[in-house]
Amino acid sequence: MVQTITETLLTGAHPPESLVKGTLKLRGSHSIPNSSAYPDLDTKGYQVVKGVISREKSAEYVDRMYKWLESFGTGFKFDDKSTWHIDQLPAFHRGGLYNRYGVGHEQFVWDIRAEENLINEFAKIWGTDELLVSFDGINITLPLPAEELEGQRSKPWPHVDQSPNRQYKHCIQGIMNLEENGPKDGGLKVLEGSIQYYNEFFEEFKNEMPKEGWTWNDAHFYNEKHLKWFENKGCKWIKAEAEPGDLILWDSRSIHYGALTEGDKPRLATYVCYKPASDLQPEMKEVRKIAAEQYISTTHDPLMFRMTGSKIDPHAMENERLEPSPKPILTERMQQLAGLKSY
Repeated sequence: MVQTITETLLTGAHPPESLVKGTLKLRGSHSIPNSSAYPDLDTKGYQVVKGVISREKSAEYVDRMYKWLESFGTGFKFDDKSTWHIDQLPAFHRGGLYNRYGVGHEQFVWDIRAEENLINEFAKIWGTDELLVSFDGINITLPLPAEELEGQRSKPWPHVDQSPNRQYKHCIQGIMNLEENGPKDGGLKVLEGSIQYYNEFFEEFKNEMPKEGWTWNDAHFYNEKHLKWFENKGCKWIKAEAEPGDLILWDSRSIHYGALTEGDKPRLATYVCYKPASDLQPEMKEVRKIAAEQYISTTHDPLMFRMTGSKIDPHAMENERLEPSPKPILTERMQQLAGLKSY
């Protein structure tokens, strides 16, 4: 069975339905996230945790991220804003999502994931520090000229990161914010309070359910009619604001999207998500090992994910970089977080 699942996920497909509908469907065999330390998660759907890493370390990570961007040789130079144009950047998704090129395994990304204060925040949520981390990407949203971000890149894309079939608290995601992020600086926009109506929505709009049922993929998108329904219940769009070193948490049932910057400052952040290692299904253990050893990125859930990135998806650039260069050196703690070393 492991080989079948591995081969399936190496194509970039979602986990087989037979696995998703099994023990993962039920909460009984799984840890349940505890948000008592973060009360806003249950009401607003998100919370900003202040000062998880220092401003000094945040500045160092920002510098390393810009150096990574410059390393592609596409023309971008951090200290020359005349080079801040879409045709002088490596290919990215939406406003500034990077999950290609093996970026989920760059050394600076691993160094952030292994920050003990960051791990400790998720340890509070799960009641253990024996965690696995997702091999997710980064965000560098630059204040590019508006005409370069027309069409799909500039449109809001309100969604949740949880299957409609999982009508319970299942996953807490995170953004490690590294730069000043005010009301116009781009970043996470949340439909505050929408989490409270997550289950009710799918009952109200069950006539829209496909014949085969709601998807087990951990994603659902909302149109204007849907959003109006939430807004009529008092939900409001809020731009999460954060300082360098702050952690932004959100429940995967909360409607959200990443907004473009409206001002002249860039947004820099990494995506972080941890879950208990003890909850990893045996069928997914080998898949995680392959992703870690072959520098393949994954979607947000460390336990039930699909592979993404340049080794999985069609290439977006000529001679596209497939792996980090140089390769990361993982400490023992990083190897545990990766699932390469047992706790």
